[in-house]
Amino acid sequence: MDKEHFKFSEDLTKNLYYCGMDVHKYEITASIYARDRSNTEFVKTEVFQTDLQGLTQFFGFVRKYRPLIFAMEATGIYHHSIVQFLEEQRKIAKWGYEIIVSNPADAAGLPGTKKHDKIDSIKLAKYAAAGLLRNGKKIIFVLEDLKAIFRMATKLEKERTMLKNRIKKTLDRAGIRPKGFNINLEWVRTLLYRFVQSSKSLGEITQQCVGDSTIATSLRTSLSKNLERLAPYFKLTLTSVQKAIIRQHLVDLDFKTSRKIILAVEVDRLLLDCPGLRQQAYQLSTIPGISAFSAVWILAEIGSIHYFSSWKKFRSYCGCCPNVISSAGKVYSAHTNRHSNKYLRTLFYNAAVVLCNFVRKESDLKAYATRTSVRKGNRSMKLAYCIIAGKIAKVAYATLRDKTTFSQKAPYSSVCLDRGFNTVELKEIRRARNLLQRVGRLKNLGLLGEDALNLAKGLDQALGKNFEG
Repeated sequence: MDKEHFKFSEDLTKNLYYCGMDVHKYEITASIYARDRSNTEFVKTEVFQTDLQGLTQFFGFVRKYRPLIFAMEATGIYHHSIVQFLEEQRKIAKWGYEIIVSNPADAAGLPGTKKHDKIDSIKLAKYAAAGLLRNGKKIIFVLEDLKAIFRMATKLEKERTMLKNRIKKTLDRAGIRPKGFNINLEWVRTLLYRFVQSSKSLGEITQQCVGDSTIATSLRTSLSKNLERLAPYFKLTLTSVQKAIIRQHLVDLDFKTSRKIILAVEVDRLLLDCPGLRQQAYQLSTIPGISAFSAVWILAEIGSIHYFSSWKKFRSYCGCCPNVISSAGKVYSAHTNRHSNKYLRTLFYNAAVVLCNFVRKESDLKAYATRTSVRKGNRSMKLAYCIIAGKIAKVAYATLRDKTTFSQKAPYSSVCLDRGFNTVELKEIRRARNLLQRVGRLKNLGLLGEDALNLAKGLDQALGKNFEG
């Protein structure tokens, strides 16, 4: 007697389904999860490729379940194509769904539990069904493109610096070491090109360049002004190998410089279609020390400013504040937070350097930078730059939050309403009060110690606080 197969009827619209995905470079593991009214779990898992055909098959697999949430972990750049595909399908899908890209730390399981692709995808679906996952930073593909351009430009600049150092090293081997010989200047590169293509000495090539009418007048003028600096090395020459090495480095340097210029043009082209981003970049560039391109790079790295609930969290993400680790009253570490965006940390640090050394226009921010650098002194300038970078990051957060330009004067009064003391005067009063307190507690001072404590109480009353001796 043949066995008859009986198949139950199913209605997939009666329950809520969720999809968890474990994303890899070449494949994704997708799990559909639901819990019915009998408290029984439904789980179905499939593996798909990440090419267009595989993603189409994946969406055909989940379409009949109509999951409310697609949940996945952030995996570098591999999840970008998945998110982009789901966003395009959402425009034509017959149901609405949410895409959650969670921080891997939020979706991590318990220590010691089993871990592989299928279990991870099921856990993500369960977490999404329970409402335990929160969306991470939203992927904005224009900003991702800008971020990639700026990071490539940083790599090119490092390579350019490496080539310039190699050129200087080769010149040092030949004994040519003029001070202030900046290879970034066009007249220096022109002189080097002529020098490596000839068998003459440096002095003969220099005189030839000064009298050559085919060279631009501005370059010849700059060369004439630096004759005295080059004079001690006029009799020196280069070997054929040294000329070949410098020639190759100069060609590579010009090529990488051209690539960097092309990237700058590409940034400008991307901003043509983003008037809101251009406006934000302009507002950010009004802060002293931040250039227009640095402003665009900062916006590309942070995404939306609304992702940060306070300036403290923003400054921590930028790596511009100390990460204090303490226990039982003992501080074990108070260094700069390294678990942050290294590019933003560099941008704000460079902005602090520019503000302290190159900005001449007076503002409250410039005055703060001057006071900080003077207080720390030359031996602690790096620390001063870090403090000023934190202040610039705080100002940048307020500028982006309020959608306004930087004001040269503080938008609030720095005067104490009770006593009429400004911020600097209040600091001096507190410093004097603390010193008098320490002096008053010294032994063998007698009446002098009591007078010091009385003066400390008086200063404390001036500050509007109570002092207990």
